[in-house]
Amino acid sequence: MNTTKSSQDTASCSPASCLPPVGDVLAIVSGPREGAAYVASRLAARDGGSVTGCEASPAFLGGRAFRTDATVAALLQPAPSAQRKDDLRLGGDGDEFIRMAETAGAHGPQWAVLGNDPNHTLAMLSAWHDLIVVQRPADPHADPLEGLGSLLTGTGLPCLVLPDVCAPSGVFDRVLLAWDGSRPAIRAIRAALPLVAAAQHVLLLDGCAAHGAAGDNAPTFDPMAFLAQHGIEATHQRMHASPAEAGAAILKHARQYKADLLVMGAYGHTPLRERLFGGATRHVLAHGNLPAFLYH
Repeated sequence: MNTTKSSQDTASCSPASCLPPVGDVLAIVSGPREGAAYVASRLAARDGGSVTGCEASPAFLGGRAFRTDATVAALLQPAPSAQRKDDLRLGGDGDEFIRMAETAGAHGPQWAVLGNDPNHTLAMLSAWHDLIVVQRPADPHADPLEGLGSLLTGTGLPCLVLPDVCAPSGVFDRVLLAWDGSRPAIRAIRAALPLVAAAQHVLLLDGCAAHGAAGDNAPTFDPMAFLAQHGIEATHQRMHASPAEAGAAILKHARQYKADLLVMGAYGHTPLRERLFGGATRHVLAHGNLPAFLYH
């Protein structure tokens, strides 16, 4: 369990406002009623962060890549736009999202639509957001790997990927941190700090190989020391698995630990290498049934 602040600080704020701020959150959704929309709004509401709902077509979330040239399909796509509250049609998806976000406590919610140039729209939105929240499509025939992969590798932001069926919540009580010593793993643990600090139980699953090569005197990131520095008590557990088995081993430990959030680095190798040789990221995205906080 993470340590608490002074009693004076605790008494001066509500439980929600005592949680570390997440920042400005971008929800990638196919509709305003998705769990991702609510979770993003609750996270943004912690400390006055903003939330933007961004509607993406099922083709994007299902992994069928968009084309940016002048194909018939592209021409039929609505142009990308960002709309403010007073520009929305009454009863439209944007209006519904804004009402929900305000009810959840988010300030100044906005609505955007991905059109025929999703990469440009996502690049602009990602430039001023801190976190992406997205939910896997419920369509059993959809392949979300490419769509989610493009968010992870193309936006420069961490992504909280929710399963297709989940109980929407902005707080996770049992968090498993998958540690392999890689740069993406470091980025993931640091970026997930607001969620980890709010957890009651934290497990660092250490699958890191032998530490740096002989003669390498550069400082190294110590995840247990980092967590302790931020008042978080975590349990350390070693994991022994080959790279090909890492994804399955992580999910097995997550089930045994009854984790309700998995934090891990994404695409430690290039996406092409991951695609050719498997990879923990692709395995977790394909087979995981718990929320996953991923950072490339």
